[in-house]
Amino acid sequence: MLEEKIRRVPVWSGALRAVHWALAAAVGFQWASGWLMGQGVRDPAFWHDWHLMAGQAVLILLLVRVALLFRPGADGWRSFVPAPTLLQGARRTLVFYATLGRAPLPNWYAHNPLWALLYPLMAVLLLVTTISGVLHDGSYRSAGLSPGTVHGGAALLLGWLVAAHVVTAVLHDLKGKGAFISAMINGHRYFHVAVQPLDSEPPAGGQSVDVSFDTARPGPSGAAKKASDPGTSG
Repeated sequence: MLEEKIRRVPVWSGALRAVHWALAAAVGFQWASGWLMGQGVRDPAFWHDWHLMAGQAVLILLLVRVALLFRPGADGWRSFVPAPTLLQGARRTLVFYATLGRAPLPNWYAHNPLWALLYPLMAVLLLVTTISGVLHDGSYRSAGLSPGTVHGGAALLLGWLVAAHVVTAVLHDLKGKGAFISAMINGHRYFHVAVQPLDSEPPAGGQSVDVSFDTARPGPSGAAKKASDPGTSG
């Protein structure tokens, strides 16, 4: 019989978490201030100035996030390379969303495999929104579109993606077992590892078993058995 062991593993660096929440706060303020200006709030110049300053903060944070791409670990650019395992995990994650959590949630170590493909798009939309906001009142046009039109369209699409990101993060914690939301606060995730006791019968043919490092034992030849890293499948 397989036993379950929970492992608490550090995943997200402090720098990445700080950038994540700072971006969330800045973008949230951007939407709130933009909506207020659209509603004809009193003293629109006040909100306009703060809207511009928050946009500058977004640009700085994006530059910091780009710098973090060159660090090792989960912050790095290798986490976003669309490898076959990432694409397979993205497909299984999409099925999990489509069934509202009734299908199994695939395992992953750091970035959600589906959102790892969408995060670069979100970064591009943030950049487009910021630049078009700076040029909002200019006469420059791109593909026949004014900066204001580009700004509003990019902000709307970004808003839908962020809303979906929040909803799916809640769905992960509701139906999964990885402590996804708290991981972006304290940097640690929980991995549930299936461990086969050493004195039990071997698994049946075709059965997959994950063994944690600390339960691996030397094989008959004296070499340590290779253990699978929890959370990297899917």
